[in-house]
Amino acid sequence: MELTNNKLEAAVVTADETLQNQIETISKEKVERVKSFKDFGFKRAGQNLGNSLSLKAHLNWIRDGHFVDETFNGNEEHLLRQQAENKILAKDEEKEKIEGDKKTATEVNKPSIERKIKDLNDEIQQTNMDLADKTLLTGYEPIKFIMYSTLVVLLSFYLLLFYASTIYAAFFRNNNNIISLAGGDIALYLDSIFDVKGIFTASPILLIVYLGAFLFFAIGLIPHNIEGKNKSYYIGLSLFGALIADSMLAYKIDAGIHNLKVMAGISDVDWHFYTSINFYLVLLFGFAAYLVWGYMFEMMLKEKTKKSPDIKANIIIKGLKEEISLLRIELSNLETRIIELETQLKAIISQIEQLKKELEKRLQNPDALSQNLTSFYMGWQQWLNSTNEFLLEKDPCEQTFNDFIQSQFHQEVSAN
Repeated sequence: MELTNNKLEAAVVTADETLQNQIETISKEKVERVKSFKDFGFKRAGQNLGNSLSLKAHLNWIRDGHFVDETFNGNEEHLLRQQAENKILAKDEEKEKIEGDKKTATEVNKPSIERKIKDLNDEIQQTNMDLADKTLLTGYEPIKFIMYSTLVVLLSFYLLLFYASTIYAAFFRNNNNIISLAGGDIALYLDSIFDVKGIFTASPILLIVYLGAFLFFAIGLIPHNIEGKNKSYYIGLSLFGALIADSMLAYKIDAGIHNLKVMAGISDVDWHFYTSINFYLVLLFGFAAYLVWGYMFEMMLKEKTKKSPDIKANIIIKGLKEEISLLRIELSNLETRIIELETQLKAIISQIEQLKKELEKRLQNPDALSQNLTSFYMGWQQWLNSTNEFLLEKDPCEQTFNDFIQSQFHQEVSAN
């Protein structure tokens, strides 16, 4: 009995040494093709005396692809594996980009907007405190207000007379009377875009002339009373409308001057309004002056509001609240973007996990792997059944095989 035990111990030592040699050999070899895994299992069981540790090592090697079926196409498998790895790499890069965008949005952009909103709210509170303490600096300068007001009044008289004169010249000037009464002064009328004499001569026509001039003033006040989200758009639209009205008036005047020249017998042969200096002079003295008047009017109103601390405070607070409103919209959009990035990130992570599972499948076909492992163990078990000296190894080998299959495929496979 003692002799038998010594023999078994020596056999185990020999099996361990054989296993170590095989491990070193496998580490140097890439792939070994196997014609029959059952015969291969029988052979390796004999070399390792049916040792359960050796069995586990061989099962791992088969799973890792060190031992493959002779029909295994290595190049095709490598290509499929490389494709799966490239997909994973691309998804990892996309994941890093999304994580970077999310980090920037949550750690940089969002705190920055929230800080700006807090600062603006602090400014509103400080403005109210300054107003209550009567320490609010309005910036009102009486000299500027007087200067702007004076310019507005003077320009208003100028524009009133200008538009009255141009309306009279465009619609009510009698060319026949001018030619018959002008005498030696005819040259003064041939290139005159104004008719000052006409607007100072008492006539029922002046009622229409001056009311028409006030119409242009009404148009000029429109841009200064536009509010709302699309303020700039509507202001531009109203200015464009004023330009069209002035252009039509300029055309009418220039056409009247051309007709006057025709009647005087000195007309231009190739007359076109867009090449006539008179057309652009009307726009210069009319529309350009109107723009200057509008700017002076706006500056006068702004300076006037500075006289009252309450009005100034309300304007400041209104502007700050508008900024806060825009920032809150930006913050809401940013939070929506963060949620979108989180959703994209979860989807990318899920895709990466799926690709990794596909890569694992690429490493070895599950059905073929299960078949090869089972065939190998059947050969191993056949060797154990062929001798009575290693009966004690049968149960450990059976347990080793079942544990391996359970961990690999989550199911128990019996070779019996």
